[in-house]
Amino acid sequence: MVRTVALFVWGDVIERFLDPLGLDAADFAEKMTGGWLFGYAEALWSAGIELVIIAPSSQASAVTTIRHRHSNTDIVFVPGRRVPSLWPSAQAVGRWATEPLRAFREVILARGVDALLCQEYEDARFDRLIGLGKALNIPVYATFQGGHLTRSMVERLVRTRTIAQAAGLIVASQEERERLRARYAGSLPTTVDIANPLRTDEWVGSDRAAARAMLGLPDKGRIAICHGRIEIWRKGLDTLIAAWERVNRRPDDRLVIIGTGTDHDPFAKLLAVRNPSGVQWIDRYTTDRAEMRQWLSAADVFVSASRVEGMPVAPLEAMACGLPVVGTDAQGMGDIVLGGAEPCGMIVPRVDDTALAAAIDAVFGDPMLRKRLSLAARRRVESHFSVTMVGQALATFLRSGS
Repeated sequence: MVRTVALFVWGDVIERFLDPLGLDAADFAEKMTGGWLFGYAEALWSAGIELVIIAPSSQASAVTTIRHRHSNTDIVFVPGRRVPSLWPSAQAVGRWATEPLRAFREVILARGVDALLCQEYEDARFDRLIGLGKALNIPVYATFQGGHLTRSMVERLVRTRTIAQAAGLIVASQEERERLRARYAGSLPTTVDIANPLRTDEWVGSDRAAARAMLGLPDKGRIAICHGRIEIWRKGLDTLIAAWERVNRRPDDRLVIIGTGTDHDPFAKLLAVRNPSGVQWIDRYTTDRAEMRQWLSAADVFVSASRVEGMPVAPLEAMACGLPVVGTDAQGMGDIVLGGAEPCGMIVPRVDDTALAAAIDAVFGDPMLRKRLSLAARRRVESHFSVTMVGQALATFLRSGS
């Protein structure tokens, strides 16, 4: 019976994720909210399973535990080392050599962990956790959150063996499940479609006019919103700006982009060069869920132009607040928007700014369509992505391999 799961985050050290956001480990525990990671914590807790998040940190000199304020989940930071950027195979070998397995083992045994869960099977950490799990006789699972590339030939050789030893994979993207079947034919473990969870009781929209008044937005304008990390290629921000320039805009129409990240400077340059009208970039990472709900309540449509995704939570938050979604066919997006009994928005090909602009125009220009998609979006989130529903599915799967 699985009672405690250790979830290992992606990457050599947590600072790879935090530094571009202007956050540190303490901020991660005190300020970070929502997202798939803490959604997993709440979902598993609802099913009677405790989650411990384990994160190597270049700033940690000893094993340190901080309680995550919003989900009451322990985050255990262990000393980790940054691996220099090298050619891919050397990078993988460096990752395998520097994984803090002794600290991992110490935490696992001290916590009485029954199962290991790795963020991304296409990551060097997964391979070492397979060996650790075997040594401790503990099943190892992994999720898909966007890591769809085997980065080097040496990993390709190793991963064919390690992935076959996993107790199971959690993959909410049909496109990724098809890739796995083709790539790992004959060695693929049990793979299940379990969505990332969302607090549907918390993510609820409010009055649009009131939200716009609070945010200083035009009452009559049509507003598209996009929030997340500022990564131009991965998030398709170049395509988004090009599409917005093609939209049949009115003077008060606005594209609101909320977030910061590794491509802050290049994105600022892109906006300066293109100078698109009606674009408002809120250049910061917000951890205030109430503020984010206000922005979503004020908007007419959520837009995602991503080239690569996993099972993104941002569009789920938007749908829960009653927003239709216009997105690209990146991994997981079609599953979210078109996977239910009725569509919750529109999906267009990646890197097609003309199609993206046409979809935004369609939603902007038809209030009845917008209303229908809005109601479908809320129903879809409630029926498929709630914390309790996902928690039960995760618990059943994790206990099946113990």
